[in-house]
Amino acid sequence: MAEYRAEVVIWMLSGTLSLVMMLVWMAQAQAAPGGQIRGYDAAGFATYFLSTWLVSQLLVVWVAWELDFEIRQGTLSAKLLRPLDPMWTHYASHVAERLVRLVPMLVLVTAFALLSGARFTTEWWAYPAALGLAALGFTARFLYEYAIGLLAFWTESSTSFQELAWLVYAALGGMFAPLDFYPAWVQAVAVWTPFPYMLGLPAQLLAGKAGPEDALRGALVMLGWLVVFWFLRLAVWRAGLKKYGAVGA
Repeated sequence: MAEYRAEVVIWMLSGTLSLVMMLVWMAQAQAAPGGQIRGYDAAGFATYFLSTWLVSQLLVVWVAWELDFEIRQGTLSAKLLRPLDPMWTHYASHVAERLVRLVPMLVLVTAFALLSGARFTTEWWAYPAALGLAALGFTARFLYEYAIGLLAFWTESSTSFQELAWLVYAALGGMFAPLDFYPAWVQAVAVWTPFPYMLGLPAQLLAGKAGPEDALRGALVMLGWLVVFWFLRLAVWRAGLKKYGAVGA
């Protein structure tokens, strides 16, 4: 029961955390001498955290929960009879949900920006660059969460691992604060992970705090991680199918 309560909390936080942190950091900036903290004023924090919220909405993935249910309930068996890898069905449903989410998401961002005084960049190239990074980030997150969901072949519930993965993604992605606010050793660790390039970098592009060279470097890093996660997912899938077949599912 505690595991399922934690899942509800995680889903709530994943949707509102950036907005809560925006209010916290805006208040801190307004109270700080000179009205700034490390180059961010209240409007700067509003822009950054609204950007992280916007990008995070494009990165929402629930496939680990679906796989956990399908494996435990045995409903995966019917999908294995089809010629297409079930992964593609899950991926298509996630992409379709992005399209449904897009319009209300933009309406909310516009409203929040007007209320908070956020100032997004006027550089036109930053928007397709941020969208491209978000697309790579979404696919990367989908693949590694798919691999996490497949752990249900061996565990009673794989969603606990997903909750831990979300916390790492949120922390190193910059959902709590811009990455350059973190201790140097955390920044040094973060750059070797995909998370800053999935979330923080697209947000910095929209806020006007990252350049085209940053976007290019981030895209190359994300492409590398996509290859890693693709083969990780494939390896776990093949091993899991052997386990699934061995128990006569």
